[in-house]
Amino acid sequence: MSTTTLFLQKNKWPFFKAFAAAALAYAIFGFDLEGNPSTKWYREVFFDDKVIVPFLTLLVAPTVYALIRRENPIWALIASFVPAGVAVGALNLTQPLIDMSTAEAAVASPVVYSPIALGLILSYVCRVFAPPYEYKPETTGAVGFFICWLISGFSLGYYIIESVSGAEIFVNYPGILLLNGVILCCFAFNDKAQLNFVEVIAQGGLFACLLGAVSMVTLYTATVAVGDPREVGPPLAMSQLTMLYGALVIILANNCGPRAPTDRELITRDWHLTEAYVFITLVVFPPLTLLEQFNS
Repeated sequence: MSTTTLFLQKNKWPFFKAFAAAALAYAIFGFDLEGNPSTKWYREVFFDDKVIVPFLTLLVAPTVYALIRRENPIWALIASFVPAGVAVGALNLTQPLIDMSTAEAAVASPVVYSPIALGLILSYVCRVFAPPYEYKPETTGAVGFFICWLISGFSLGYYIIESVSGAEIFVNYPGILLLNGVILCCFAFNDKAQLNFVEVIAQGGLFACLLGAVSMVTLYTATVAVGDPREVGPPLAMSQLTMLYGALVIILANNCGPRAPTDRELITRDWHLTEAYVFITLVVFPPLTLLEQFNS
């Protein structure tokens, strides 16, 4: 077995990579036995307009920037898939938190979890076709970063205005101040790591996501004693928006050039984001358990 494994490690033909990715895609989306609705469910939740449209919208800027820089966009996309999943999940979770008027509204829907699942699947599948990982510390600079911010902000803002009622709920000034405070601290304590401008911005986005997750759980435990979910929802939405802002900053930083020095570090970052997002949603906004469904 070890000989076969070493042989496959050294001889990863393009056909073998394509076959592996196709087999995974077929297992998830194509293999539909009668009486087994799982693949139909996968297709419905992954291609729901609340999932696929904003997800693809967030991938426009990474693709365009990579092409402008005359680079293969695959690694820029891989680095953006999981943050995009967190951002889209936060979008779909924020509105129910603010408009929580019934008990059913407190139960997480598939569009809360499917974006992060889609991001993880794509990040691993696309690695099959990706060229060898290269660390390029050079960036497009501060000007390029803010231009990229405008492109991404316009694309996402257009989607929110056209698709979401009450789009003003996604502009939260305490959350924006918290994000800026985290980024300023990252710049203030950058004397040892000596990261460049965009690398510090990316670090700030990651820390903002983690801080948003921790603060959301803390607020939940502090406000649950109120007993009225309609009073609990809006404070929790602020922390969720902090995660949204942090994920957007990570995507913007990826667009401008530098990524983690190694692919392993990139995977580690993605798992930290996934753990933080899934943890808070399971604590604060969980789906019905099997027992609850049987008793309902």
